[in-house]
Amino acid sequence: MKNLIISHGDKGGVGKSIFSMLAVEYGLYRERGVAIVEGDTQIGDVKARYENVVPVLSVNLDKSGKDAENAIATLFGHLEALESDFVVMNAPANAHKALDSHAELIAPVAQELGFRICVAWMIGREASSATLANASTICQVADRRIAVVNRHESDYDRDYYWFTVPQYREAWIASGGLTGEIPELASRVGAKVKEYPGQSFASLAGRDSPLFVVERQIIKHWLGKSWEGAVVPLIEED
Repeated sequence: MKNLIISHGDKGGVGKSIFSMLAVEYGLYRERGVAIVEGDTQIGDVKARYENVVPVLSVNLDKSGKDAENAIATLFGHLEALESDFVVMNAPANAHKALDSHAELIAPVAQELGFRICVAWMIGREASSATLANASTICQVADRRIAVVNRHESDYDRDYYWFTVPQYREAWIASGGLTGEIPELASRVGAKVKEYPGQSFASLAGRDSPLFVVERQIIKHWLGKSWEGAVVPLIEED
């Protein structure tokens, strides 16, 4: 099964890039044909970490109307030619302008190309995050979808408003949505990871890593728990 994995959330700072990186790492671990769509062209942190490892398509998805339609046409033209079977899309903030507004275009094209659409909705701390999740058209048409808490981004509010208001969570689950979380990475190790933006997490956890052994093991453990908590439930069938 070919997978188009979309890291969405429509807010900045909720962990879309982190989920995208974790999905890329999992695809590489499973020896899939991984490609990246870097939709956040202003920051481009996912591209920076993996551009020397896998094919990366930079497509500005912070567009609306015909500009968004042109961007989507360009994107899927490249994907059809590339023939990768594990594509990870890092959506920018305000990606609803392209993804949700053109979901009825994206879904049949992805289906014809043999892709299953898997959407990870990265949860913000506000009630609006839950409202947007349940209203997101790309989430509604996705084959699989998961709402993910990124614990590393919220060390002071561990419950999140999204999960503390029952009707939001219940509506998501009733519609077929899954829930998951990315555990917090020790801040000292996280800072070290940021010092090496061009290296994958797996390489930083490996024998040739420039990090201390204990730091490598912390990354390795965090990577495994992150896959288990957020990536595997979305991608792998029960």
